[in-house]
Amino acid sequence: MSLHQQRRLKLVGALAASALTLTTIALLPAAAANAAPPLADLVVTVSANPTEVVDSGDWTTITVDVRNTGKQTSDHVTLTFALPAGAQFPTDGYVIPDSWQCDLLGTATCTTSPLAARAMAEPLSVPLNVPVGTAGDLLTVSATASGGTESSLTNNTGQATLRYIPAFVDLDFIAESADYQMINGEVLGLSSRIQNTGRSRSSDITVTVPLPSGMAPYSASGDGWTCAFGDTLAGGLPGWSCTHAPIWDGQTTGNLTVVGKISGAQPGDVLDLVATVSNTVLDTNPDNNTLRASATVLEAATIRGTVWVDSDRDGARDEGEPGAATGSIYHILLQPQAVGQPGAIATINPDGTYIAQARPGTYRVQFAIQDPYLYINSADSDLVSYDNNAGYTKYGYSDWVTLAGGEEAVVDAGVVSKYLS
Repeated sequence: MSLHQQRRLKLVGALAASALTLTTIALLPAAAANAAPPLADLVVTVSANPTEVVDSGDWTTITVDVRNTGKQTSDHVTLTFALPAGAQFPTDGYVIPDSWQCDLLGTATCTTSPLAARAMAEPLSVPLNVPVGTAGDLLTVSATASGGTESSLTNNTGQATLRYIPAFVDLDFIAESADYQMINGEVLGLSSRIQNTGRSRSSDITVTVPLPSGMAPYSASGDGWTCAFGDTLAGGLPGWSCTHAPIWDGQTTGNLTVVGKISGAQPGDVLDLVATVSNTVLDTNPDNNTLRASATVLEAATIRGTVWVDSDRDGARDEGEPGAATGSIYHILLQPQAVGQPGAIATINPDGTYIAQARPGTYRVQFAIQDPYLYINSADSDLVSYDNNAGYTKYGYSDWVTLAGGEEAVVDAGVVSKYLS
């Protein structure tokens, strides 16, 4: 091929390449002219908490998120709910965000302002009452958004699935079990409210408390409770049976107090007062259905004595001098030295003698007398202080006395009539 022919071929190739480039450039405006316009694209997500609802009727919270993933602002967004048969939104008890306007009791719709591209609406959370159902069945709650022309409608509906589970309660005593040391004549009691931390309403609530040997019935009562004592009421045993109306999950009964009096027990005996709560609805946690109060019986310490009248006013207790009339002895108490230690009230006899029993410990005797008596200073009187100017009721005190179980002390108080006989 000649040099001239080679140059012609190169020129033809260059012109062809130039023409292809010009053709490509000329097609670009046509392709841009045919592109789809930017549109909104609403995406809806629905969730429920909890997703398991009890078959006796329950409630859950439905939360709806709406976002615009498109490239154009939407029109006003309308959200339409589809609820299972029998499900409904409650009339109150929740707050709708200010950015939403809802008609949940009528059309079950909510509306919010147009959403800009890539924007998200304020989350909408609403409680939903769920009707009675069958354990294992599923329910579907859905919400569909509309807001003008969109690039896709396949993601405009979100849904949450609920599953029915068997109704259950969890009844438990709020108080804690406790251990004590007591003597015959003292009272041992249980006192507590009962709460339902389960997921459904209970049936009628029953609390049974068997009466242990060495204890006598004393009392049982409480706000909202009806109690009875009988030979077979506590699961076939002697004891109390107390009933209360059903309570919903999250509710608490009024306080129930059951008390027994220790009587005829021997030192060293351990008396257990045990309350058990029950109902006919499934209770998933029976381990917390009991409350116990336990008393270890101690041998009592005893203080006895006489409030004697110095009839001849000689400051000495003579043979035959009488005891004070019980109508003028207001009370005689054992006052404990230790904080928290219980004292005791003495039993006063018609002849002016008294007796009191208490747990082992340190005590003083408080005497309280009334007219016509005044305390006297006498070697035969065990008072270490008194006040005869206190008014109608006058108080006198013995020294402190420490006694172990089974020990006994005699503490007397001498008085005189302020009227001459």
